[in-house]
Amino acid sequence: MPTSHTIETIFNGALDILGERPIADLVAQRPETRWLLRNYSPYVQTALRQDVWNFAVELHELNQTTPPAFRWKYAYDLPNGWLRVLPLTYNGYPEGRPILHAVLSNKLLTDQDNPTKAMLIMDRQNPGEWDPLFANLVIARLAHGLAHTLTHKASYVQLAKAAVDEAYEVAQMVNAFEGSPGETEQHDIIRVRNQ
Repeated sequence: MPTSHTIETIFNGALDILGERPIADLVAQRPETRWLLRNYSPYVQTALRQDVWNFAVELHELNQTTPPAFRWKYAYDLPNGWLRVLPLTYNGYPEGRPILHAVLSNKLLTDQDNPTKAMLIMDRQNPGEWDPLFANLVIARLAHGLAHTLTHKASYVQLAKAAVDEAYEVAQMVNAFEGSPGETEQHDIIRVRNQ
């Protein structure tokens, strides 16, 4: 569910947690605005990599490229903007049989022949594309990062840390229950014996 958030509303939410006055625009005149502009992208990327956020997952068929010199038979280019490769499985189904692989640089290496279907966490910097609960998580993390720099008070750091923990717990729980559950595997022993 997209939000109506903008970068300004994200920044102001972080400042609200710390009891600071809001910013009117992104012109970096105040120290806190400069800090937020400098740290926004890395904080968002770190939060995106931390969990499988539904709004950031994309399904991709990867293009084969020059294979590595040893260890793996095939190499595939990862698309621009990828942050994390979710575990590979046959046919791309989450409950499918795992495929051994490694990620090196911007390439996915495996012994699986073309095409390889992959679920990737993509870099979503636009807060308007985020789930509202993820937006709350980023707001709380920015407030936590900014707390000591701005306020020089340990109590604000603790307050912001509590906000981070609560926001993550709620966002993770809601995100986990979106979508249908995977199929229940009932024949593990038979599947293993037939390999």
